[in-house]
Amino acid sequence: MDFLNLLARLADLDTPTLPAAAPRRTALSQLGKAGTALLPALLTGLALPAAAAAAAPQDTRTRLDALRLALQLELLENEFYSRALGLVTGFSAVPFSATEKTALQTIQRHEAQHVTLFQRLITDAGSALEPAARYDFTGSKNGTQPALYPDIQTNPDTFLQVAQLLEDAGVRAYKGQVEFLQTDAYMLEAALRTHSTEARHASHIRTMRRQRGASVKSWVSPADASITTPGSGAAKVYEGEDNATQYVNIGTILTKVPFDSTLPINVGTPALTAAQILAKVAEAFDEPVNAITATALLQLFTY
Repeated sequence: MDFLNLLARLADLDTPTLPAAAPRRTALSQLGKAGTALLPALLTGLALPAAAAAAAPQDTRTRLDALRLALQLELLENEFYSRALGLVTGFSAVPFSATEKTALQTIQRHEAQHVTLFQRLITDAGSALEPAARYDFTGSKNGTQPALYPDIQTNPDTFLQVAQLLEDAGVRAYKGQVEFLQTDAYMLEAALRTHSTEARHASHIRTMRRQRGASVKSWVSPADASITTPGSGAAKVYEGEDNATQYVNIGTILTKVPFDSTLPINVGTPALTAAQILAKVAEAFDEPVNAITATALLQLFTY
């Protein structure tokens, strides 16, 4: 994605902390306008060849759409951790160690704060909140199909596997939506701060899994032991994460970043091969997913 350019644009944000309350929007129509006019290719996978990018599904969104998707993600994650901690009636706490429970309590508290933030952003814009979804984290859609994770409420390893799936998906989904918030500095900062927190959640969940014996790095890597079945809906969380091609705008020209050739990053001894460098580049960048994909992933656990 055009992430290097996005990082450069963040320097223009002059609000180091979020105000206590979002400024009220006088008209929902303003929030409902497209967030920015970008090249369609940037929205659907910049690293794709031109022909493939042109054929990819278009993801035309408004700022309101982006906020609603973010809220859906946060509501799902808040419910997910709340059930694991025994905070929801009818659900017993997953048997974690005291240290693991403390970590999950911190994550759940963050998710609850994110829910409050995005609800406020939406209602301050004059829009009504959508009805709450119903969740089934076994993946059985309330018993209407075979469960994907039947022991999620009793097995800590299963729970953390799904937690990794959700957190990794959330990080990619936020990256896919920030493009639509760039014309509003307040909303952009809110989304990026939330994205940063979600990325730390993903890393810590992966660390917790590794401490329990799972073969997984603290970031998405081809070296991770797979937690999805090829071709399944859950597998979409990791599709495209092996991409090793990134671009940056130089003036008005879209230019490939020469990680494997002219950049002075190969300083190891012995020197890495070009293929080894690109493998590390693939690990260094989380690729975005568009709203179509993110919504499909949400549907795995709603009914």
